[in-house]
Amino acid sequence: MMKIVLPKILSYFNALLSRNSREQCNDGEEPFLKSADEDAFSTAGIWSKLGFLWLNPLFKKGHLERLEFQHVPTISQSEAAAEAFSSLEESLGKQNPNKTSLWKAILHTLWRPLALNAIFAGANTISSYIGPLLITTFVKFLSEKDDASENWHQGLVIPLIFFSAKTVESMSQRQWYFGAHRIVIRLRAALMVLIYKKSLSVKYVGMSTGKIINLIDGDVERVGDLCWHIHEIWLLPVQVTLALVILYWNLGAVPSFAALLTTILVMLTNTPLAKVQKQFHTKIMEAKDSRIRATSETLKSMRVLKLQSWESTFLERLLQLRGIERSWVKKYLYTCSAVAFLFWASPTLISVVTFGDDENLPIGDPAPNSSGVAVKIEAAEYAWGTDDAKKATITITDKIRIMKGHTVVICGSVGSGKSSLLFSILGEIPRISGASVKTCGTKAFVPQSAWIQTGTIQDNVLFGKEMDRDFYEEVVRACALNKDFEIWLDGDLSRVGERGINLSGGQKQRIQLARAIYSDSDIECIEKLLATKTVIYVTHQLEFLDAADLVLVVKDGKIVQSGNYHDLIADPDSELNRQIAAHTKTLDEVTTVQQFNRSPKDNHQDNQNEITGKKFKDFNMNSRLLEKNQQEEAKYGRVKWHVYSTFITSGYKGMLVPIILLCHILFYGLQIASNYWIAWATEEEGRVSSVRLIGIFALLSAGSSLFILGRAILLSTAAIETSQRLFLGMITSIFRAPLSFFDSTPSSRILSRSSTDQSTVDTDLPYRVAGLAFAVIQLLSVIVLMSHVAWQVIFPFLIILAISIWYQDYYISTARELARMVGIQKAPILHHLSESVAGAATIRCFNQEDRFLKKNLDLIDNYSRVAFYNSATMEWLSIRINFLFNLVFFLLLLILVNLPRSAIDPSLAGLAATYGLSLNVLQAWVIWNLCNVENKMICVERILQFTNIPSEAPLVIEDCRPQPAWPLHGKIEIENLHVQYSPSLPKVLKGINCTFPAEKKIGIVGRTGSGKSTLIQALFRVVEPSDGRIMIDGLDICKIGLQDLRSKLSIIPQDPTLFQGTIRSNVDPLQQYPDHDIWEVLRKCHLAEIVMLDQRLLDAPVAESGENWSVGQRQLVCLARALLQKRRVLVLDEATSSVDTRTDNVIQKTIREETSQCTVLTVAHRIPTVIDNDIVLVLGEGKIVEYDTPARLLDNKYSAFSELVTEFLRRSS
Repeated sequence: MMKIVLPKILSYFNALLSRNSREQCNDGEEPFLKSADEDAFSTAGIWSKLGFLWLNPLFKKGHLERLEFQHVPTISQSEAAAEAFSSLEESLGKQNPNKTSLWKAILHTLWRPLALNAIFAGANTISSYIGPLLITTFVKFLSEKDDASENWHQGLVIPLIFFSAKTVESMSQRQWYFGAHRIVIRLRAALMVLIYKKSLSVKYVGMSTGKIINLIDGDVERVGDLCWHIHEIWLLPVQVTLALVILYWNLGAVPSFAALLTTILVMLTNTPLAKVQKQFHTKIMEAKDSRIRATSETLKSMRVLKLQSWESTFLERLLQLRGIERSWVKKYLYTCSAVAFLFWASPTLISVVTFGDDENLPIGDPAPNSSGVAVKIEAAEYAWGTDDAKKATITITDKIRIMKGHTVVICGSVGSGKSSLLFSILGEIPRISGASVKTCGTKAFVPQSAWIQTGTIQDNVLFGKEMDRDFYEEVVRACALNKDFEIWLDGDLSRVGERGINLSGGQKQRIQLARAIYSDSDIECIEKLLATKTVIYVTHQLEFLDAADLVLVVKDGKIVQSGNYHDLIADPDSELNRQIAAHTKTLDEVTTVQQFNRSPKDNHQDNQNEITGKKFKDFNMNSRLLEKNQQEEAKYGRVKWHVYSTFITSGYKGMLVPIILLCHILFYGLQIASNYWIAWATEEEGRVSSVRLIGIFALLSAGSSLFILGRAILLSTAAIETSQRLFLGMITSIFRAPLSFFDSTPSSRILSRSSTDQSTVDTDLPYRVAGLAFAVIQLLSVIVLMSHVAWQVIFPFLIILAISIWYQDYYISTARELARMVGIQKAPILHHLSESVAGAATIRCFNQEDRFLKKNLDLIDNYSRVAFYNSATMEWLSIRINFLFNLVFFLLLLILVNLPRSAIDPSLAGLAATYGLSLNVLQAWVIWNLCNVENKMICVERILQFTNIPSEAPLVIEDCRPQPAWPLHGKIEIENLHVQYSPSLPKVLKGINCTFPAEKKIGIVGRTGSGKSTLIQALFRVVEPSDGRIMIDGLDICKIGLQDLRSKLSIIPQDPTLFQGTIRSNVDPLQQYPDHDIWEVLRKCHLAEIVMLDQRLLDAPVAESGENWSVGQRQLVCLARALLQKRRVLVLDEATSSVDTRTDNVIQKTIREETSQCTVLTVAHRIPTVIDNDIVLVLGEGKIVEYDTPARLLDNKYSAFSELVTEFLRRSS
């Protein structure tokens, strides 16, 4: 019956409380239910704000149905990211540029809300001391009370004063904490925008993505913590003074002075611990920076790691970094244990003593618009280096003028400085001497390493510009995207995944080109592509040079030739002629085997359309799956009990938990016993001797202090082990996940769990859970004590407890979903940041900083929105629970003052009242921790989601391990191979049957969507065959472990991948080979001379993603890496696409010489790359079209391979 009646009564009670709030709304409608765009807080009245009544409609919504993001009202203008950032930026702008202080700017920006918060903090402190001040008066009243006395009104006034003081304390505390939350939200938003804006302006030599993410994910949060503790600086002396006044009032000067000395001693002891804590925390953040940076780089390169079978090695490196972080966390938490011991033991120590004595530059300079010059390049030196000893990367000795409407080509060999010259024009490389490049007009940029945003293809092409349908369609046709749009079911609204993972390299470049052309910029800076208007492009395809108005030839970081193409080739000894000679030689080799020039047959074109259609149908299905996966899947409802049990039992199987609880029970029990002893022993003078009084009190106090020390140490030990176990489970599961997981899961989502959620588990959640248990124990202890003194209080307590539980249940359905939204809304901020940093040069070149900044502001506002209401709902609950337990305390006092004098012991009644003063705090602590634990437990829930990812096949199958020397020959047999990426998707490979002979070179060619990449992925078991098998030297590769397979194969991917470290660690990541072997392969790959330019040689640093190396040089490093491994099977996936023809010829010669005993599979679009292979495999529509020697295929002028060669020769002529 009570379960039915109680909710109805409380609902009516809530309705009465919120009536004033509703009356302010038109037609009696509840605020912001009509539209979530309304700012409920700003429009609320003073009583609504004091009682948080403006949240009632939100709770009603969350109680009746699942709360969604669109149900959450917007935040007020003062908490908006734009307003917060504008104020902080203005404060920073007022400072001396040479002496900028972020702390001063923060205080200048937030002084008004901080001052208002200080008023509430002061009111809370003063009102909290009224109760202790009146305890003596209360005890005196009980002692002198006469049952026949008519002084009943004094017995009513004292409880009313207590109740009024506790009510003011509760309300001021709630406004203090909520005000601190608002300040944190505002400060966090401002700092996030500040970091994002700075990251957009920092050039290529800026901080790593991992470092920036950790700044936002960790440091910003900790700066926000300042708002919680800043008032403690001045509140501490006020609190000490008030406490001493009360001591003086009750005990006199000598005990008060002794207490003061003891307090000073405790504070002095705490000071060095605080300094050590600060040092340890700094070390934690440094270690975390390193781990997050390595994690970010690893996630971006996971495809390479798995294909090379390096994931175990890189996982071990991450675990080593985590081990360093963990060691500092351990030291920090044990220091916290010492601080906790002082915090809890100091009151006991003070009591014993008392009673014993009775902390960017703009891109280029504008050129005059009246000139016909588009770009003015002056004599200057540019360098990527950031150290003091900068060495010029590109040196310009002569003035160069690029006229409007001209086409400029930059060419040169690998590492000559082509890209550096282009970046100097863009202003993306620091100038160390000379004059800057001057540009006239807008710019567009198409980088060699394609940068594609997450979103639709249309979004990527428009790139913030308004839609001009006619011009848009013209650009689409010019960039050969119209065929794609016609075949995709969603057309240009098809979604693209993170980094364009579901697009081929050619598709990415076509989209980039369309983006540049649609921008209608005056200057197009393009790497390896053509466009219109004033065009500056870098290329290795020398057949396009004669169409250029100006050719710039770069060698060794200098422009060695510049001028018209025909003028430059007039010099037979020029650098350009040497490059052309190598290129012509390659074309001649192809021409000798193909002496005719013929257009492809129409029926072949029809076949191509069919193939392409099949490809894009697959793309469309993948894009829809991708769109679904890009939206983070949120849990709903209560956090499951298995999440709690997993967390509690992760560390030492939960064996420390009962010991920790026992320590706390004994601590608090002995603390109450010591106070009870004093109250009992001093009730009657002479009841016990002074020596016995102080001796037993000191003994009980010492016992409680020892137990609190044991509790603190054991809790820290359990917390460290628990967080480590959860981290190991998550990171191991991620590294064992298939590549499809990384293709569909944004790296920012993984980083969010690895940083924010892991930090919560490291240093926050264990103490929240323990705090809940400790608060429950203490609350029950106080109730037991109060009931012992006045048993009648148990009845109102049970009623109030039932109401509190109902309130908590009513609250949690809304608060839980808000807490989940906080985690979900933060991931897009990190994703947008990492994506923006990766494409910063493109964003700056297109002048799109403001648009990206606005999106960042919107994402931060979304995050602040749910964080604001998440904190507000906590205060809504707390103020109601505080009031209810203040009522319990009030009833206790009423009972005590109305009991007969003979029925109570005044000293014990005073002891019960003293503990009753903390009743509302303890009860609020229970509810606070109960709600916080469930909200924070979502972090564990999110970590456990990534702990149970379906894994790839086993790395090692002990019962079926190949011989150490396998494969001896490298013979590959493919039998009836069928492959599909998902049971819901069509087959990509359909019945492939062929044999790749050992020690032969096989070229694999085919048009887009023919299945070339899928065949390679099947060889590495990135995707498992749905039927058929692949045999290497007679062994079915599906019967052995992935590590045993992939570690015996080598691959040089199309997108070269380098890792932050050294030359040595990149060429030999597993540290298996001596230096002389490394130098040998570097010489064969023509890298030795480049490496020797740095005096650190093999220890020369490699930046994150190899950004201090050109793309061509990165491919050479990958080639050196493969040659060093000396494996029997080598796969080349467009491995020389970023090198010039002369270097390509040398590399191909090196491959032929160094892999004479290897089976080499070459996937290529460059015909010269495969023309001299032993066998050519032509794929089409997932089937074998042709498979024979190049000579035999070329004998048939109607063969598919002949058509590809003819097409190449026609394009290159």
